[in-house]
Amino acid sequence: MPPEPFAERAVPMVGMLALLVAVQLLSLALMPPLSETEVRVFEDPESAANPFSYIFLVLGFTVFILMAMRLKKGWIVTWVVLLAVAMGVYYVISAFAPPLSALLVSAAVLALLYTYPEWYVIDFVGLLVSAGVGTLFGLSMTPFPAIILLVVLAAYDAISVYKTRHMVTLAEGVMEMRAPLLFVIPRRRGYSFRREGLGSGEARGAYFLGLGDAIIPTVLVISANWSLDLPAVEVLGMAANLPALGAMAGTAFGFLLLSTTPRDRPQAGLPFLNGGAILGFLLAVLASGPLAF
Repeated sequence: MPPEPFAERAVPMVGMLALLVAVQLLSLALMPPLSETEVRVFEDPESAANPFSYIFLVLGFTVFILMAMRLKKGWIVTWVVLLAVAMGVYYVISAFAPPLSALLVSAAVLALLYTYPEWYVIDFVGLLVSAGVGTLFGLSMTPFPAIILLVVLAAYDAISVYKTRHMVTLAEGVMEMRAPLLFVIPRRRGYSFRREGLGSGEARGAYFLGLGDAIIPTVLVISANWSLDLPAVEVLGMAANLPALGAMAGTAFGFLLLSTTPRDRPQAGLPFLNGGAILGFLLAVLASGPLAF
């Protein structure tokens, strides 16, 4: 089967890139109010053990989902994911609204996801959750452990997609359960995730991007922005220093490289996205000179 011409996937690729950029911009907007709270994942943001704690959680959750799929208990995964997503939405909304209002919005989002899991609903909620989680972990780590996290997860993503392929099984199983852990980007007009689901081959009506592909590079963006005492510039009304902007630009560059890979089989996104974010960050740090240290 000949590969799909790049021109025919340009629009969904632009939409996917727009989602990645939107996650990082929203994270920058969330950073000031959330940095004033005491909610942090790790007590010591400089500890090199932090990324391995995160990876342990990822592996544990992966095993949990795969076991539930094998035992045909997908409803358990669905509700665990829905509740986790509602908590993520609450974390984001509470940065701008009173706790009761945030709780009501989170409950409404939970009900909407359960009753009407259309692609644009999933994408909107995924945007909020990705920005919230990326900000939370970014505020919990300085750049050095954040870079360790990005490197290790990029390697894990490549192995789990190209070698063991359990990440492919995981992603397909999660979407069949309608669990909102991926962005859904339609390939054609009229696509309905509720009616068509994943599809297969040429019948697949959408591209899919894991929320982790948006969250993990964002961790480095936020980490650089809060922990490096450097002058900030305004980006659409949000303040970001040069290393944070470098990580953002590098993420976009990595995605552009990813978009040139064949679409006839699943691709590991983190090697491209994380690699670009790290490269952009390091180049920006060098450009900042001694002020970055």
